[in-house]
Amino acid sequence: MMIKTIRENCKHTAKCIAAYPYTLHIAALGIFTALMILPFSMNKMNLFHQDKLPVLVYPFTFFSAGVLQKTFHLFNIGCYLFFLLPLTWIMIVTSFFYKKITPKMISICSFAAVSIYLATAISGVMLFANTIRWFQTLHITVYISFFIALSFHILLIARGIRSIRSGSESYTEYQRLLRDEERNTRIMLQNQAKRSTQTKPAASAQQKPQEQSNTRIKDIFLSLPYIRRFRSAQRTTHVKTKITCIILSTISIMLFVFIYTDLKNYKLLLTQNVNTTGSNLAEQVAAIYTFSDGLHAKINAFLEGIKKTNESSPFPHQRVDIITTDSKTAMLLEHIDTTTVFPAFNVFSYTTEPESVRKIPAEEKRITAEEAAYYIRHYQNERIRNLPIYKPEKGSCIYVYPIAFSRKDGHKLVGFSVVTYFKEILDRPYFQAKVFIFALSAVFLYAAIIITLFLSDIITDPLIILCANIRNTTNILSNILSGTAKIDAEKLIFAETIKTHDEIKRLSIEIKNIVTLVRGMLPYVSFHTIRNAEKEKGSRGTQRDLCFLFTDIRGFTSLCENMSPREIITILNRYLDIEAQIIFDNGGDIDKYVGDEMMAFFSGPRKELNACKAAIEIREALHKEQQSAIQAGKAAVSLGIGINSGTVVFGPVGSETRKDFTSIGDTVNLAARLEGVNKVYGSKTVISESVYNKLQDNFICRELDYITVKGKAEAVRIFEILQAAQKIKDERIYDLKNLFETGLQHYRQRKWQQAAKYFSSCVQKYNDTPSQVFLDRITHYQISPPPNNWTGVFVMNVK
Repeated sequence: MMIKTIRENCKHTAKCIAAYPYTLHIAALGIFTALMILPFSMNKMNLFHQDKLPVLVYPFTFFSAGVLQKTFHLFNIGCYLFFLLPLTWIMIVTSFFYKKITPKMISICSFAAVSIYLATAISGVMLFANTIRWFQTLHITVYISFFIALSFHILLIARGIRSIRSGSESYTEYQRLLRDEERNTRIMLQNQAKRSTQTKPAASAQQKPQEQSNTRIKDIFLSLPYIRRFRSAQRTTHVKTKITCIILSTISIMLFVFIYTDLKNYKLLLTQNVNTTGSNLAEQVAAIYTFSDGLHAKINAFLEGIKKTNESSPFPHQRVDIITTDSKTAMLLEHIDTTTVFPAFNVFSYTTEPESVRKIPAEEKRITAEEAAYYIRHYQNERIRNLPIYKPEKGSCIYVYPIAFSRKDGHKLVGFSVVTYFKEILDRPYFQAKVFIFALSAVFLYAAIIITLFLSDIITDPLIILCANIRNTTNILSNILSGTAKIDAEKLIFAETIKTHDEIKRLSIEIKNIVTLVRGMLPYVSFHTIRNAEKEKGSRGTQRDLCFLFTDIRGFTSLCENMSPREIITILNRYLDIEAQIIFDNGGDIDKYVGDEMMAFFSGPRKELNACKAAIEIREALHKEQQSAIQAGKAAVSLGIGINSGTVVFGPVGSETRKDFTSIGDTVNLAARLEGVNKVYGSKTVISESVYNKLQDNFICRELDYITVKGKAEAVRIFEILQAAQKIKDERIYDLKNLFETGLQHYRQRKWQQAAKYFSSCVQKYNDTPSQVFLDRITHYQISPPPNNWTGVFVMNVK
């Protein structure tokens, strides 16, 4: 519970911060302040003098740092454009007071300034990073500033994409529909969880304590929102995601192949070039010593020339040495084998760094016998002769060539020429090439991601519009079929708003044609048939508790005697449309029409109240139609309504080729008979006792009789709805109810004179037709009394 509270508080705080209008301004001010005061790069490292540390470069110290290039370079341009940082900072501060500077302008300027900062920082890396130690020596603040700039750049891009998407009405509508669907799914899952927890106590009572503990832990774990969301989430993918992944995967593979092949070929060429340069130089030095005949001036002049050319060499060496031996033992190169004993070569004869001889370590001024033997074996192996000999402890590598004087018996070994390179020097071109290629590839991939996101939006925007239109239409149809919306086929529309001229446009047009066809068919198909068609399993019906309402237009046949069929259909549709709309407005549904009769049903806990409310509204609407007909000089019609509630069998009825969902049972039959009872009693709305018991005080009803309808032996108590309780403004309704029910009580007790008194009062005061029916019945019973076992039940012999 505490974790959930903390999480909710964090979400609320994040939403408040995001909703604050100056959040972007304040964040941008802090970021630009950090970028202006933190270093963004570092000068090159001196590979010959590792004790000299490189200088950090700040946005406004590049002049004094001496990092500007003499030739045209992107780094120079970026350094000069750093002045956009303080200008953007000033503009943001001004926006607090000058409202014409919009957040969009701030976002654009911030994006430009941060883009220049990142481009300059990356170009600095490509320009100055000459060894891996450059990255290791780079101060943490440089990494922090780059990370801040990159994060802010990504945030601005995401904000821009979101702004573009939010500007699209179709995308906004689609997201709203997705949120509504997610919320409905979450509510459904919560309801399912509640139902499952209600069924668990009985089962858990039969579990052992250990099993109950394990079940409780599992329930707590699964109740975590992220776990529940993961378990309930559908593994779906989006077209936009697929397009983005395909494009970026293709670009990544192409970049990988390019980087791999380019660096591999470059390293191969570079290695060959370095080895050729180093081995040739060692061989030249040995040859000069051999042919100089001991002339020191000639050897020194040659070494001095090597030193001068070394300054402009792409692979400058550390130094070139000539190390000889003072041993008098003659060693011929042609006779050297594995058994040969080498002397020590302890004479440091010549070097290109004579002024730094004292700084050269002693072990580098001499060659031991073991080293000499190794150097000769290396020389004798033609396969590796041109390769350097690495000395990891020194971080260097050497190219060695034996110095020998020609003799009659062969070549006498007198020493070695040694060309020493720092390994970092040899690796520098390849390392810089790697940095350049990787940095350029990263920039290209980053730009490709941004372009792909925009491109995927352009490609999928018509699809999103189409999905939004389809989902809108689907929601309308779902609400109609589920009963949560009024049943109106005209509301089922499909907005064809695709502006492209491609296959998506054609698909949208076809879907619109299908929706138009369905909209035209809906009025001719029973809606509860459509709602339950997908739930049908075979031909089995289900038991449901429903309330049925039957109506029949009185006098319609005589009204239509002198009319054409077209006029009859128009008038009939007029009356049935009024009835149907009221039924739908009160949560009911139409089962079927049979001529001028209509069968409707209601479901749910308030089905009886809704049915009776619909009956009252139908009577009021028909009364207005009667008044209009009378004023127009036309014949007026009346309506009889019968309502009953109970259990029925609801399911598909019909053949394999044509079926309809309907209800079958005594409840339906009685409701139909009650509608016909109105003809006998002259009443308007007759309900059964099961309906009356559910109305409570919402309607004023009077007990009408105790009858057996045709086709049934069981007697039923029937009532007539007089008026809705909240609409009662005249106490005469209560007077009519009391007089009639008192007369009915005397009637059932065979007190004919007392009953006739009350019924006559109803007729005289209110012209009550049911009371007149009972007066006629009393007159009959006075002449022909009912049998002794009579209980007041009247047997109906007509439907």
